Amino acid sequence: MFNLFSAKEKTTATGGPLQGYKITDVERSRKFGVAADSLRMLRAKASEKFKISECRVYLAQDGVEVTDEEYFRTLPAQILFVVASKDTIVKTDFELMYNAIKSAHTDLLHAGELAQQFVSNNQPEISKILYNAQRGRDDLIQRSARTEHAEWFVGIDDRAVKTKEEVMKKRGQDRIRGYFYKTKDELTKCSMYRASPMARELIDEMLELFRQLLVGFDYFSCMFDRSCQRRLEVKPDSTDADEPDAQRIPPKRLKLLVQNSLGSNCQIDRYNAALCSELGDFRCMGVWKDERCRYVSHRINPYASRENLILFQVWNLDHQIEISRTVLPSILDNVERMVSREGDAICKLHRRKGKTLSVITYFLELFTLSNLKLVHIVCHDKTVHELISNGTIICDRCEEYKYIKQFQRNLRSKQNALL
Repeated sequence: MFNLFSAKEKTTATGGPLQGYKITDVERSRKFGVAADSLRMLRAKASEKFKISECRVYLAQDGVEVTDEEYFRTLPAQILFVVASKDTIVKTDFELMYNAIKSAHTDLLHAGELAQQFVSNNQPEISKILYNAQRGRDDLIQRSARTEHAEWFVGIDDRAVKTKEEVMKKRGQDRIRGYFYKTKDELTKCSMYRASPMARELIDEMLELFRQLLVGFDYFSCMFDRSCQRRLEVKPDSTDADEPDAQRIPPKRLKLLVQNSLGSNCQIDRYNAALCSELGDFRCMGVWKDERCRYVSHRINPYASRENLILFQVWNLDHQIEISRTVLPSILDNVERMVSREGDAICKLHRRKGKTLSVITYFLELFTLSNLKLVHIVCHDKTVHELISNGTIICDRCEEYKYIKQFQRNLRSKQNALL
């Protein structure tokens, strides 16, 4: 009888493969290796190891809390999780290292500040030196294949990935996919979703549209891909994994169907662009409320070296209109209006009864560069952003409503023809 699983791969009663992961506490004082087939199993084992009831788990590299089973299944084996109780503040590996250096080597950091001041005061001369040095490194930066720059791929176990561009495309996809799973988790765990069939229908339809659009734009994989021909203009400073929700149509084919169904009035396409130069240079876009970054030094090329690739992990995609504090609460508030018997689900533009929510507006705020800024960790302001969501309730006279319905008709027609 043909064995579907390799000798190295075990499966649990739930049917999912067991994978090895690493867990540690917030101080990084103890570390354990555990095998788990789900986020639920990982939490259970982590709670037992660290004696924490109702523990939460975070990615050590960037501090992102993992709450969704589907997102958990996209993470590679042997990744390190930080285990913490509900109200514990979790710091990333980079933040811990920086604080350790700061406390033990104050003089060193002061010297760094003096060096930065010297560079600022002698910018023309320093620029010439750096330019000449950069010319010597260009050959290494431009190398793309694993066979040409093997050191860059150390720690990247997926042997099917042959180029730097493929790695960076997946990094971009992972970040946007994480926002989708966070959105899905927040919207489907609320009491209104469980209690109201109408709310559940509205939210499910919105999530399905989000998923279709994300598949169509390949989860904006070109964001970090230097080979992408379209580039988002960043203001100068002062100087294909399988989709777990996919139904009968494969993701690659669904991507083409969505792209062919978008029409000429699509507002999203302009944001499907790379944030880097042709060589892979990224510049910080600055604090959410600023037009540009204040620091000349906030630049990085993750294509240049393995060290830069690791450092790039602490560069954040920062929502100007915040996802947790603003966008998701706005969605739930408008869904509540739609299901309420008070009759206040009114389109503000046409003063008519609302039909649905402005899905495209919310999509732009949640997942696209219309609301996301790539920022150095210093420019990631975690205080409250004083911006409100533009998402609202729309009626059948709204252009956005007409666009959504036309897109759904086009996609349904092409799917039926294919099936």
